[in-house]
Amino acid sequence: MKIKFIHIVFIIFISLKISAVIFTNYINGLNITSISSSDISSNSYNFISLDSIYNHLKLSKLISDSIVVKSIDLGKIESKILEIPYIDEVLSFIDIESNFKLEIIEKKPIIDLKNYDFILSNKGEIIPRINDLSLSIKSFFGKVDSVTFGDLAKLGNYISNDNFFINHINYIYSDSTSFYFSVNDFDYYVKLGDLNQFENKLKKYKGFYAAKVNADFLQNFNNLNLNFNNQVIAQMK
Repeated sequence: MKIKFIHIVFIIFISLKISAVIFTNYINGLNITSISSSDISSNSYNFISLDSIYNHLKLSKLISDSIVVKSIDLGKIESKILEIPYIDEVLSFIDIESNFKLEIIEKKPIIDLKNYDFILSNKGEIIPRINDLSLSIKSFFGKVDSVTFGDLAKLGNYISNDNFFINHINYIYSDSTSFYFSVNDFDYYVKLGDLNQFENKLKKYKGFYAAKVNADFLQNFNNLNLNFNNQVIAQMK
């Protein structure tokens, strides 16, 4: 009987705790909270301001300056934010004090497609160009099929994460048959061919450059071709 009594007391205690949580959540849901752009945070401010995010949600009638907490639809808010082409990820939540918070991650630009009205993200997604915005990323000249965007973004990521190539490569370009890059400090250009195994091609070039680092010698080249297995074909001027 003693054990059963303890079980009954425990069940009553748990039930009261659950009821208290439900009641607290209900009361919090009736609270009125104020929302402003200060409740929004972003990893960067390259493309879109926090005020514009706030106004976008306000015009969509998903938030207001003063709003009942339980009327805030976090799912709709996140879906609306992800419609903005500059946004990669979004997280919204309401904390224990009924404060609304919104965290935004913008798409990371990686390649500036000079022949298009958009740039390329590190995931191969397109980002509409903002003409007055200056970005420290590599430029690409030429027309490419959209199916190549993913591989081109991988190339951009590789270059941006390599201390040698980020400083050595000037810009990237293509024609109907191949991809190329020009370099800083020298007049020659480098032919990559297609983007298959570009990592191996660039490693091969880096080894060649290190072995021929004499500036007077490198000035004699017109172009270098990496589109051969285990070798760099150099054409003199």
